[in-house]
Amino acid sequence: MESPREARLKPEYVGLYPGLTAQIWLPAKEVAEHIIAIVRHERGRLGQHGRLIAEDHFEFRGGDRGDQRRSRNERWEDRGT
Repeated sequence: MESPREARLKPEYVGLYPGLTAQIWLPAKEVAEHIIAIVRHERGRLGQHGRLIAEDHFEFRGGDRGDQRRSRNERWEDRGT
């Protein structure tokens, strides 16, 4: 059984994510929900390149990315060949 996907905020980006603490592993789903709340509060500001979680702002572990079904909203550059 695969462990749940987790995300950890890098210290240099802590100022961009009020309410998140750097270097603490959290379920990626909780991080996404927290960022959604921030976006709603700031009336639509999205992360880098329109992504909810800017991948260069966080570290990730766990989960099985290979078996995830592709979303029709997935960016073209994220699609595998």
